[in-house]
Amino acid sequence: MPGHSCEEEFDAVYREWYPRLLAKASLVCGAQRALASDAVQEAFAQCWRRMNAPDAAPVRNWGSWLATTVLHEAINLRRRHSDTAPLDDFERPGRNPDPAELMDVKEGFLQVCTEIAALPARQCEVMALSYLAGLATAEIADTLQIEPSTVRKHRSDARKKLEPLAVELKRSGLLSGEGGEHQ
Repeated sequence: MPGHSCEEEFDAVYREWYPRLLAKASLVCGAQRALASDAVQEAFAQCWRRMNAPDAAPVRNWGSWLATTVLHEAINLRRRHSDTAPLDDFERPGRNPDPAELMDVKEGFLQVCTEIAALPARQCEVMALSYLAGLATAEIADTLQIEPSTVRKHRSDARKKLEPLAVELKRSGLLSGEGGEHQ
């Protein structure tokens, strides 16, 4: 942004995107809210480094860039901590809750998060990359190192499992479009 420092630009991007990115990461991480928060924070750390890298190519759309980065981080964290029990409900002495973490989340949103997080790992990953990051089938296949036909199969299977929630998914705005490329 001309006339703005990197710090001002970063602050504006953070304020605009943090709540939405936390919601997207929560879909991937399910009940492990700390993992979702970690994914978002890591994405913003990468954003800061990118904004301050003199030789880095400019990012035209920070929202898309951050969404893709957050989802990659959330997927990786979920894989690494798949056998970890969530500790989010334990008291943390001396820690005041962050207002962004205290988002007013409707019961329907929580149900959707729970159902998506309960999907088999590959189906959850495909849904997140397809609908939340908006990646095309070929990009998802490259990211997950699987065949495009396998991506389509995982997407189809996940959509069948989530069919009872179709109205809630659309109402909550989580799957507002068709997302990604559905060949």
